[in-house]
Amino acid sequence: MTAQYKITYGGWYQRTTLHLSEIYEYFTNANSYLNLDKDKLKVLHDTLNLKEITREVSYLEYVKALTHDGIEIRYYEDGLYVLELMSSDIEVGKRTLETYFSEKLNPAISYIFSLGAPTPKILANLKTTHPTVISLGVKDKDSIKDHPFDLKNIYSHIEEKNISVYKSSDYIFIIFELGHYSRVNEIIEMQIFFREFKDQLEKYLNIHRRIWEEISTIRDKKCIRAKEVIKLRDTLDSYQKTINLISNRINQMGSYVHTRKDVSKNLEIDEHIEKLFQYRFDVLLNTLDYIKEIWRMTIDYVNSAIQILVEVQNLATNKSIQSLTLITSVGVLAGLIGHLSRDTYPKITHVGLVYLGSLITAGLVFNFIVQKVQLNRLQKLKFSKNNEAI
Repeated sequence: MTAQYKITYGGWYQRTTLHLSEIYEYFTNANSYLNLDKDKLKVLHDTLNLKEITREVSYLEYVKALTHDGIEIRYYEDGLYVLELMSSDIEVGKRTLETYFSEKLNPAISYIFSLGAPTPKILANLKTTHPTVISLGVKDKDSIKDHPFDLKNIYSHIEEKNISVYKSSDYIFIIFELGHYSRVNEIIEMQIFFREFKDQLEKYLNIHRRIWEEISTIRDKKCIRAKEVIKLRDTLDSYQKTINLISNRINQMGSYVHTRKDVSKNLEIDEHIEKLFQYRFDVLLNTLDYIKEIWRMTIDYVNSAIQILVEVQNLATNKSIQSLTLITSVGVLAGLIGHLSRDTYPKITHVGLVYLGSLITAGLVFNFIVQKVQLNRLQKLKFSKNNEAI
């Protein structure tokens, strides 16, 4: 008899019970109370091919859905979602879940949550690879060693009582003894949560490095032309917006770790998670605190760079104002002298009009030249430097 594997594919994104209500409403009625296109909602809903939808309560509240293709979806109130499928072919089952998620579920969920704070472009462009877990129940402990599938590229193997975990670059394999592990689903879900949480932190760290280096390139300039300030300022403003959006997301993440930590204790699976996957909630929280501090430094870094550019821009503006003041002063003085030297009332003449036009033209040309000179003039950048003597 061909073995039937449970293939689990999932991810995590910060959500709340309010979002869960929106998902349930959409899954059930193809509806959203937001200002979204009703026809598009219906089209995306039809692609989901849903058969049954229920809202259930376990250790967390979740929406459970079953498709006509046999895919089970569980979407939890904290944003964890899993797709499961029973299959005798691991590769085919994995591709089925990945295709369903990327082409059907993800577009639908992304659309109903498309309003509100935007996803930073630098984050949206990053390709996400979700973990895939293959689990199989066997009748006794001896059968665990005689697993019926070929384990390739295994870099980790851990056994604990009646369960074995194998890790490869593409899969996590879990083999357990039936009747002894009623919490296998919860263990798998916690594994997905940990992987996704750590992957998000790693992405934020890499984005920090990239933005920091690009800001450093600007700060390393000893001087710039005034006309370059606007372009550089726009670049730094975009970085500042991205940094603030990501910082807010990072600051939200701690509460989800505490929730999952409490759940694992209540289900008494925290020791299994630590032994089987080498995951500890305290380490996760420490890593989160480190990333938070990194982003605080990044915020200060970009703000100081913007402040220096503002000062350069203000200096160039002041120079332009001074040139206009000079032109105006010369014109006024010339006019006063002309008026004081008259012994008759002024009359409008052709020569006078030509003279006035010439003065205005000369003033505009002079001001244009001054502005061009100011825009192309090199301005020194005085960024603070680290004291290398310390």
